[in-house]
Amino acid sequence: MDTQTSEPGLRREAVRRRLQGQRVCDICHDLQRSPRWLNKWWREYQRHPDTDFADHSRAPLTSPQKIPAAVGQAVIAIRHTLEAGRTPETRYGLIGARAIRRQMERLHVQPVPSASTVQRLLAAQGLTHPLGANHDSAYYPWPQAWDINALFATDIITKHLLGGETIQNFHTIDLSSHAVCLTQHADKTSATAQAHLLKTWAALGRPFLHQFDNEGAFSGGPTHVRVLGTVVRLCLYCQIEPVFTPFYEPKRNYQIETFHSLWVAGFWSRHQFTDGDHVRSETPLFVRWYRTQYQPPELEGQTPAQRRRGFQPSPLTKPLSKLIPDGRLPLTAGRIHVMRKVDPQGTITLLNETWPVGKRWMGEYIRATINTAQQQLSFWHKPDAHADWRCIKTRLFRTGETVHDLQPEFRRNSERCRDYWPG
Repeated sequence: MDTQTSEPGLRREAVRRRLQGQRVCDICHDLQRSPRWLNKWWREYQRHPDTDFADHSRAPLTSPQKIPAAVGQAVIAIRHTLEAGRTPETRYGLIGARAIRRQMERLHVQPVPSASTVQRLLAAQGLTHPLGANHDSAYYPWPQAWDINALFATDIITKHLLGGETIQNFHTIDLSSHAVCLTQHADKTSATAQAHLLKTWAALGRPFLHQFDNEGAFSGGPTHVRVLGTVVRLCLYCQIEPVFTPFYEPKRNYQIETFHSLWVAGFWSRHQFTDGDHVRSETPLFVRWYRTQYQPPELEGQTPAQRRRGFQPSPLTKPLSKLIPDGRLPLTAGRIHVMRKVDPQGTITLLNETWPVGKRWMGEYIRATINTAQQQLSFWHKPDAHADWRCIKTRLFRTGETVHDLQPEFRRNSERCRDYWPG
């Protein structure tokens, strides 16, 4: 046998010799192949006389595991719905493969694919976060409290009393002195958030920066594009720059989250409260203990009261409070900061609008700063703790309304904010 003859050539030769009436044993001996091999290709020739004797794919012509196109579309649609969070039912919770499967089961979508198949379908549409876009490899430029009242953080913790009454506990902490202001309410609307902030700034003084998460009471809600809600307008009106943390990253507000835990252990879990008025009447006792006796680890043996001793805040006095108009506040000149992580498409979501930053920044944290007076949006990046902020892109940002100058009564020297966060 010629060793250079190709396998299809050998098959063709075997069939040719079989057609000529040669014995099977002689053919197999000459070609060094088995009778089973010869019979296989003889049957192949009989079924398909025009065969080229090439190898055929062993993959099945149909796959029982293949997901129907309609089911794949349902996976993508459910992911978009969960991620958008447009309704109270979808605003919070998980958005991954298992959550999508649960939604499909609830909606009786058949067949329900496995979690790995759902993940594969999401990846094919670019709806997953690849390595680098969803872990802590990227440096996060933490806002620095360079002095007392430089930076406040506010968050809400919801609790329920025996009998069903809901208490929305608004907590604010000064990240330098760890002083706090606590209020309790029946709801967490933007008007309630405004009432809490006014009380906080009257008690502790006005900060230069005030940090919030993306709760609707603070951000203005998930409905309107370029929404500048009540809290944002109030901050700007009082010459305070609001700062919003990234989506779904409560650790970026860890100081207030840590205080929540202390408050639960030292206050909420210590008593059985009867109603909201009972909670409000007892809260000053806890605040007094916290302010004068508790020593936060960061203060190295001092209490918040001791750290603030001698400090002269810039409070929101009653005369200043009276200058704040009722109803919808006008838009005031100032800056709004939003921290975001760039997604795999190279974009971020800002005030319910998608903005391109560039795929080279995928997985990196950037700061988006809106300058209302200049009608400008700038994107800033800081690669590590020792680097300076770098402006990577600037865009026009039309607010669609008149921007008013800061009232002289609220003016103070806040230029040092720009030393830490330029823009």
